[in-house]
Amino acid sequence: MFDIQENLKNLPDRPGVYLHKDKNGEILYVGKALSLKKRVRQYFRASHKQDPKVKAMVSHIAEFEYIITETEMEALLLESSLIKRHMPKYNVLLRDDKTFPYIKVTLQEEWPRLIKTRKVKEDGARYFGPYTDAAAVNELIELLSAIYQLKRCSTLSFPPGWKPCLNYHLGLCRGVCVNTEETQEYREDIEKVISFLSGETGGVEEELKRRMEDAAAAMDYELAALYRDRIATVKSIPDQERLDGFLRDVSRNKVKIVRRKAEAMAQKDEDKRRELESAWKTAGFLSIPRTEAYDISHIAGTDAVGGMVVFENGRPLKKEYRRFRIRIAAGGDDSDSLKEVIYRRMKRGLAADPGFSTMPDLILVDGGQQQVAAARRILETLGLEIPTAGIVKDEKHRTRGFLYHDQEVTRNENPVLLRHLAMIQEEVHRYAIEYLRGIRSRQMKRSALDEIPGIGKKRKEALFERFGSIEAMRDADQKALAAVPGMNRNVAEMLKKHLNNKIVNPGE
Repeated sequence: MFDIQENLKNLPDRPGVYLHKDKNGEILYVGKALSLKKRVRQYFRASHKQDPKVKAMVSHIAEFEYIITETEMEALLLESSLIKRHMPKYNVLLRDDKTFPYIKVTLQEEWPRLIKTRKVKEDGARYFGPYTDAAAVNELIELLSAIYQLKRCSTLSFPPGWKPCLNYHLGLCRGVCVNTEETQEYREDIEKVISFLSGETGGVEEELKRRMEDAAAAMDYELAALYRDRIATVKSIPDQERLDGFLRDVSRNKVKIVRRKAEAMAQKDEDKRRELESAWKTAGFLSIPRTEAYDISHIAGTDAVGGMVVFENGRPLKKEYRRFRIRIAAGGDDSDSLKEVIYRRMKRGLAADPGFSTMPDLILVDGGQQQVAAARRILETLGLEIPTAGIVKDEKHRTRGFLYHDQEVTRNENPVLLRHLAMIQEEVHRYAIEYLRGIRSRQMKRSALDEIPGIGKKRKEALFERFGSIEAMRDADQKALAAVPGMNRNVAEMLKKHLNNKIVNPGE
């Protein structure tokens, strides 16, 4: 007999799909989870907030099974396939009115675009999906549109004298509105996109690697990091062959076989953990330390920010991540910025701030002797003794070594540890960069348009999409301003008068 409580204890903390069944073995519900352990347990916790339909379903659950997947996206696609195949009773009862999104390639247009849609039509377009995660669809469309600089606007024809929009000036679109001779090359890129969406991801990954290496060679490390993150996104897209294998196993009622495979994967994870623990012991630690890593990011010394990530038992603990705006340190001085961030973090920890109360076993900074010494001075000032180490990079901005107790451990001496530390370094760099980009994005949205009555968020976005800058709006005539979607003659007249009476910062 299936013991629900006992099996709940053995659920893995991994992404996957779960199947709730009744006493006759019929599938009641199929769901996906980033953590099977957390999600499945939620159903069996008493709560007055639980939906009545969910309560009714739980009362009929006699057993559950699960399938571990490599990534959350695999779980999403597998869930979608299983729901369509079995149409479980409670997936139908609990679903909302939304349908799953598709990616539409508008092949019927002269310059095809990628758009998200929830309706499939016989309109000459090519559809891929369905996908169960709308956010993942948005991310995929943005990634492919950026790589191949695809057209993003819905305009279908461009009369003579047409001016390109902001996407062109930002390098996000090749500007087919002004470069109409690129038809053949554009179509070839669309074919590459279709191949990618059909499961052939190698070409996109190679292109991203080439761009990353070119950016690194040009010492544009921010751009290289952006391409590195995009490569990670591509790698997260599920392997179609592996997904088909999952579906074959399910269709043959081999879920338990898949579960045994999952247990083997769990054992593999445990082997990796032991290998990492051994690597840390070689470096002088008793076990895998709770590690806090720090990184500073800024643009030419302005808007400096700090990022802090936490790893426990070798895994990221994202709920413990923290970010900081640099308040005191001079712009561009990474050592002073690092000292400020560590001081503020440790001060809050000493004050028993709940968000900072757990102290690390190891502090990891991005840099060599100078950065390590800066961190140590702050800790000494606060009366703290926490081991501090640095991640040293080579001339190509790759992780070269681990600086600890004034000795550098190289990749050849401890390859397992260095791979792990390089991964932590990439994660904290990504986290700090994302925070900085968010700040810059919000700043860009603030402009002189905010002062003009009648111009709200939608009109402002439409104006910037069409003209790209305040300067371009000021140079445009009133008729061109009024032609922007959402605008009218009266608002355009008011805008024109305001901009002509205002000294505009060209960079605004």
